[in-house]
Amino acid sequence: MAPAVRRSLPMKTLRSTTVAVISRVFWHLFRISLAFALLFLDNSILLASLVLARLRSTSDRRREVLQNVQFYPKTVLITGIGTTSGLALARAWEAAGHRVVGVDVADLDLPVRSGGGMSKTLVAFYRVPKDHYLSKILDIIQREKVDIWIPCSPKASAFEDATARQVVERRTNCKCIAFDTEMTMCFRDSDVFRQFLTDKRLPLVECYQVQSRDSIHRVLNRSPSKSYQMRRLTASPKEAAVVLPKRTLSKTYSDVSEIQISSDSPWILQQQTRLGEFFADVLVVRGYVHAIKVRLVEARSPHWGASRLDEALAKAVHRLMQTFAEKGGARMTGHLSVRLLVDEEFDKSSVRHTIHIADCVPGAVALENLLRDARCPIQGYLAVLSHDPIEPATWTVPTTLSPSARSQPTIVDHEFVARLVSRFVSLQLAKRMIALFQAEIVPFMFWKDAQFCRDDPIPWWWHVHVYQPLREVWQLVKQTREAGLGEISLVE
Repeated sequence: MAPAVRRSLPMKTLRSTTVAVISRVFWHLFRISLAFALLFLDNSILLASLVLARLRSTSDRRREVLQNVQFYPKTVLITGIGTTSGLALARAWEAAGHRVVGVDVADLDLPVRSGGGMSKTLVAFYRVPKDHYLSKILDIIQREKVDIWIPCSPKASAFEDATARQVVERRTNCKCIAFDTEMTMCFRDSDVFRQFLTDKRLPLVECYQVQSRDSIHRVLNRSPSKSYQMRRLTASPKEAAVVLPKRTLSKTYSDVSEIQISSDSPWILQQQTRLGEFFADVLVVRGYVHAIKVRLVEARSPHWGASRLDEALAKAVHRLMQTFAEKGGARMTGHLSVRLLVDEEFDKSSVRHTIHIADCVPGAVALENLLRDARCPIQGYLAVLSHDPIEPATWTVPTTLSPSARSQPTIVDHEFVARLVSRFVSLQLAKRMIALFQAEIVPFMFWKDAQFCRDDPIPWWWHVHVYQPLREVWQLVKQTREAGLGEISLVE
């Protein structure tokens, strides 16, 4: 019996591995085939865009800027030029008359550059291996005499950018849009960040670890206008939380008396936010906010941002972020995505909204959200070169409201196609398949692609027809080899 069991287990594992490999191979081949199938159409779009760009006088603005005798162009280094945010920055800086150097942080041994590296806005392009990130960046900054470095690559962590910033600013005159190592560690460690907010007297969400019923009542009596959620410290994510206080005092005491709590079995009492969660994506330069976008964590209301009440809430978030930046001091320079929780506090005759800081994420993620459908804050970045911190006027830093992420274009009527396909498979599976195919085809639709620009169309074409297919081939070969080695080990 035992030998038979030992033989059957590897065969079952082998079959599941084979199915997974075939599924991955199918999608790699599908993307490669799609790139070839749409090549003629996209070639026509590329040719038409290049001809129209040649006929239009697209460099008038840049020429006027360069003819100004008081204008001194800066050299800007952008790492992560292959990302949509990095490419958007490069185009904005070039249009403003500055020199742009692009860098791709490479984790694959592909022989070609990314789509962003083909942009006509670049005066120089470099590929930097991930293993030699710091040394190569320092060498490029010295060689190109870079004035400002803006890290945009998601392949380099915020801590790696912080470490590189300290070395670069110590050895060169280049200024970096990145937080130092101490601030980065503060943002990444939740306990240290909460202590930072407490020390700076900034509003944060109340959270307590309670070990007795008396401690629960003390918290509730201290803040009678607030609502709390209570969970066991070892509770699973699916376990329902207890909401306190109840509508009546007697009901609150009754529910608390039924809770099994002790020093050996503590509970977490956390403030409940009744109006939802928001993100504030900000550019902070030497203690001042120079760009901000306020967006919902989940787009529960597609019309959020259209009313004056929403605008007032966004302005309140802007004021809080400015206070947060000022209390951080002149060392606060970088991109930050701050998660905010908004609650209602009731008084005898009024209701007010209170905003609490929950946590934050520094680096490229914040920049990607900040620049989505918004202008690039060139003047804000240039403020880093000033000897003294520059406080921008309030009206020069508009608060951008974003109710949701960019919606994907609709190619076909999902419901109609789903009904046709549901004759062969389940309706839920049909909808999932249609959404998946939609996501695969959308990058080839130039009018909705963030990399496409009428005056600079080559990055879009190069990404979808050269760089991405080669990347798919590389991953296909790698996964096939790994699967082959895995099958050999299973058979043995």
